Amino acid sequence: MTDSDASRIKHPEGELLNILEELGALAWRRYSPRIAQTWNGRKCVDTPGDLPWVGFRFAQEDDATMKRFEAAVSSYEGLERWLLISHVRESLIGTNWMICLERSGLINRQASNANLPVWQYLERVDPGYLDLAYEDFNGLTIHVRTSLDRHKL
Repeated sequence: MTDSDASRIKHPEGELLNILEELGALAWRRYSPRIAQTWNGRKCVDTPGDLPWVGFRFAQEDDATMKRFEAAVSSYEGLERWLLISHVRESLIGTNWMICLERSGLINRQASNANLPVWQYLERVDPGYLDLAYEDFNGLTIHVRTSLDRHKL
């Protein structure tokens, strides 16, 4: 087993980070699992996760690679619109990037206002939406892979 095999994310919702790792080493990466472990006061139980998203920072960011990646994300035509958002770290080296639903901020605020976790809020107002969002995120991942393979430098 190679180091890259050991660091490879096994969950489908993390596959986009595996694709990014193939473009260049990541200094940092996070993703929202579809199924989360939460503490119910007595034990950990599986619950639906949050809306799909990934966050990452390249160890050595390359402008040409980021432009290819941004073009791949923005050209996806799925059920939802996905955003690539940058966060320049003022006192630290590198830029943190996040890919999330365009509507994720609104949905998170609405869930917070209802005093519910996102998954419970969505099950009340739009049953099945969370599953659709993850399916669309998988579609985005496939599209990005195809687009990057088609436009290799």
